Amino acid sequence: TATQQVPLLDNSAVQLAAGQPLNVQVAHEIKELGTHVLGCTITYLSAQGEHRTLQRSFRFQAANPLVVKTKVNHLARDVLLEVQVHNATHATLVLERLRFEPSSPFAAEDLNAPHGDTALLWGGSAGFMQPGDARQYLYCLRAPIASEEASVEQERAVQYATALGKLDILWRGVFGSVGRLQTSQLLRKSPGMFLIEVDKAEIDETDSSVTLETPFCVRARVRNVSENTMTVLATVDANKHPLVMPCGPTRHDLGDLAVGEAREICLEFLPLAAGVQRFGAMVFVDS
Repeated sequence: TATQQVPLLDNSAVQLAAGQPLNVQVAHEIKELGTHVLGCTITYLSAQGEHRTLQRSFRFQAANPLVVKTKVNHLARDVLLEVQVHNATHATLVLERLRFEPSSPFAAEDLNAPHGDTALLWGGSAGFMQPGDARQYLYCLRAPIASEEASVEQERAVQYATALGKLDILWRGVFGSVGRLQTSQLLRKSPGMFLIEVDKAEIDETDSSVTLETPFCVRARVRNVSENTMTVLATVDANKHPLVMPCGPTRHDLGDLAVGEAREICLEFLPLAAGVQRFGAMVFVDS
């Protein structure tokens, strides 16, 4: 290749009779894409006893048999990773394994095989990919510690982590030849963190449902995830969502919140329209 030269064969002297062929087979795993040159040098002794050399070069292109595309979606603290695998060759491939190896601090859940049953993915003809075929896979990356149990440092490690992990793909091609592709580290754009976080909000009802024009209470847990103590004043914006109006106090003085400290407040609202509605737009001020 352009970066290195790899010797594939260096055999000892062989005596060949007139018209006798010599068949040699070599194998090498190609890890670099682009143009490759296979060079063959033969040194032989002629009938006149002279040392002679014959050189031949064979140029060929190496391309990825699989094209892998990913898409990252953020869902609160979780990360949904979509993976698309496309067969870019002109031959049928058989996928034998597609495994995601998460990076710290994430743990990965494979959403493609319910209850761990991989037979639906790789068993029988399920793993066959015709030329041009594409397959979609989905993984959920979660932090091993729940947000209400995590320290501020652990929460920052989750929110600011950019490395998600690597994909390890194993397949078989023509005549059962084995291929393997391990991607580089998959990265995301860190969502970051606010200085104040509402890490838990629940409707104070048994079945989490509310009745039209009947007040209900929402208990919200407000947490200081900054690096300094904050004196927090929380205000509910009454004009942001007019279909669910606040009917209780709209200003809540939470006092001093130390780093990592959380405090619960109760917010009262009155629903004025049926259906799924947004409500509870809040503004936090460090006074």
